[in-house]
Amino acid sequence: MKKLVEYYLVLFHFWMKFPEKLRFLLVGGYNTVISYLIYVLCLYFLEGNYPQLALLFSFLISSVNSYLTQKFYVFNTRGHYMREYVLCLASWGISYVANAGLLLGFTAFFSLNPYTAQIPCLIIIAVLNYILLKHIAFYRSLHQVN
Repeated sequence: MKKLVEYYLVLFHFWMKFPEKLRFLLVGGYNTVISYLIYVLCLYFLEGNYPQLALLFSFLISSVNSYLTQKFYVFNTRGHYMREYVLCLASWGISYVANAGLLLGFTAFFSLNPYTAQIPCLIIIAVLNYILLKHIAFYRSLHQVN
């Protein structure tokens, strides 16, 4: 077990040498894939109906995983768990509303099916998420303001 922890720490220090935006892109990509798979699975169980409900389930389920990976592997903050998590949820709430509007727009105005329509939404929301997380959710911890 001790050897496993040593390997993890070596990999972690190597990972943290990457620029923050690259880490966000990679971790965000991982989180996006997880979120999209949950969305597709929920939509499948809802028999292709209620894409907004599938989006809500995806958001709720993937938020904890996303928070932890962003906290530790992108912004590398310590402490302030509840404050950061609440600020992440607020940031993601803004993103969720934007995503829901975009999804509605892509399905209604461009006649895309809900599976395809979510893909461009994810790209737009990824940019919005980086801005919100960096400048709202993790801002205080990154700038050591107490």
